[in-house]
Amino acid sequence: MGGELRISADNDGRRVDRVLRTLWPQVPLGAIMKAVRTGEVRLNGKKTKADARLEEGQLLYVPWEEAAGSASRNGYDVHEGDISEKRPPLETLYRDGYLWIVNKPAGLLTQPDVKGGDSLITRALAELCWTRSDYRPATVQRLDRNTTGAVIIALTGAAQRRLAELIREHKIRKLYHAVVEGIADESGRVDLPLLKDGSANMVRPDKDGQPALTLYRRISVQGARSVVEAELVTGRSHQARVHLAAIGHPLVGDAKYGSGRGAKRPLLHARTVIFPDDGELPAVLRGAAVTAPLPADMKKYEGDAL
Repeated sequence: MGGELRISADNDGRRVDRVLRTLWPQVPLGAIMKAVRTGEVRLNGKKTKADARLEEGQLLYVPWEEAAGSASRNGYDVHEGDISEKRPPLETLYRDGYLWIVNKPAGLLTQPDVKGGDSLITRALAELCWTRSDYRPATVQRLDRNTTGAVIIALTGAAQRRLAELIREHKIRKLYHAVVEGIADESGRVDLPLLKDGSANMVRPDKDGQPALTLYRRISVQGARSVVEAELVTGRSHQARVHLAAIGHPLVGDAKYGSGRGAKRPLLHARTVIFPDDGELPAVLRGAAVTAPLPADMKKYEGDAL
């Protein structure tokens, strides 16, 4: 036996293969592509192609059964009661029907690293009491476990696709505050390609790496340390930490990239998200800026400019 999926507005315009991979992650990619080629996957009763674009209201038939009570697609196990009394609700910075911006605390992963693991997105889905299995709200950027600040969660498929596109095009600006060792220049730019060693979860400047650009300005000095505002023009893994360390100003508390002193975590905070004046965004978001309050461990470095 197989299953049927009525295409919702959230999956309108998506490719057949991408929807199948999203909604049936337990099925190997090779099996998905074979089922499409052989006609076991049908769209409105007819054979389809992997790159065909879906339309709202269409009926997609697949040869795989849906797991009973499947609220765990996309790798998230979400059930009523997942938010325990010991977990405070997520701090909302802005929310409407299009997106939800939350202030991520330190120590919380953006995405789960194991099935059923705790993370910002699994807490968000539980708070939303999300039961639909054809679409899941998703974050459109990711912060390291110990980085705090603003994270955008798309609440519809259209929002997810447009926000991801704006981020790829560097049209959504992301401003971070960082406490660094030493007296930083008043302003500057770091244009160093970055290469990631996945096995060690380390990133280093390397001419063979991906292009990465960080702009920064100093906003206060506290003794032998500075607070800088860094704009990540690109969004590479560990970018702010590696770039600032490369110019001699590692983050306070960042043992991995040069300074494990002064804090229990790297003092990095996703401070502000600035949206472009984009006609596909809701009017209230066009040109809007959303700012996340500083966490307690960074407030002691706060100066008049902060």
